[in-house]
Amino acid sequence: MGAVLAGWPAVRWVALCSIILLPVLLSMGFARMERYVHAQPRYDRALMLKWVDLPMWLRIPENRHVLDALAQRINLQSTDRLLDRNLAERLGAALADPRVGWVRAVERVRVEPNGEVSIKCQFRQPMAWVRHQGHGYLVDIEGVRLPGTYDLADCRGGGMLLVEGVAADPPPVGAAWEGADLASALKLAALLTDRPFRHQLSSVIVANHNGRKDRSKPYIELSTELETSRIWWGRAPGEEFGTEITADQKITLLETMYRQWGRIDMNRSYVNIMTWPDRVAMPAVMQTPAQSRLLRG
Repeated sequence: MGAVLAGWPAVRWVALCSIILLPVLLSMGFARMERYVHAQPRYDRALMLKWVDLPMWLRIPENRHVLDALAQRINLQSTDRLLDRNLAERLGAALADPRVGWVRAVERVRVEPNGEVSIKCQFRQPMAWVRHQGHGYLVDIEGVRLPGTYDLADCRGGGMLLVEGVAADPPPVGAAWEGADLASALKLAALLTDRPFRHQLSSVIVANHNGRKDRSKPYIELSTELETSRIWWGRAPGEEFGTEITADQKITLLETMYRQWGRIDMNRSYVNIMTWPDRVAMPAVMQTPAQSRLLRG
């Protein structure tokens, strides 16, 4: 082999060296060019986050803390630059982590030529509070736990119902809270949203869900802001099985009571709306003849 190589002409040696050195030289040249381009004022500047197509609830100033928490999570650094190859992938992966909680899906992360990092996501909107062992937790309509552990005082008097009596312990942030009791409460909370009487309700009580404590008592109750008043709702929506009137009929009764009397609890300790589509049952204490008449929808 040595004799063969020794017999090579100079031109062949030059060609061999060129083949070996050319990729190295090209790599060094591209790296130098890349550093030069990145150093240009157009590219050597800090980037800015831009959230695209935010839902209305995230445009409210009081909910700005959610976006602030997400910005902290993705950790866009002052050293990140427009031409960073893996920037969009890195930010998208940070948001897609289930432990973030607020994000259902990341639709797009794009680094714009003007230095903006535009992000479009599907967000998990809080649907209800869940009370468990003296603390409050947020969940979305699918029962996924959202970030935070709250004092019960912070869970009352707002725009969401408090679910009480859930049997299962809270899951980690981003995981679904197990249990048919919570799923039933969330289904009912969705039906009650935007009803004219909604402001008079404070919580959904599922401690006796499916009669697990006493099958002779209402499976689900609603409490009003009077605290001592209860609406006997009964079974979960869609599970009446002919033993109770439908959820739509129950809501019609509540709307009728609200329209005629101004209060869905009639200032009584309980109002039973489970049985008849055109009337309710309630304690006879201080009940006048006018209040005992049929309620027509």
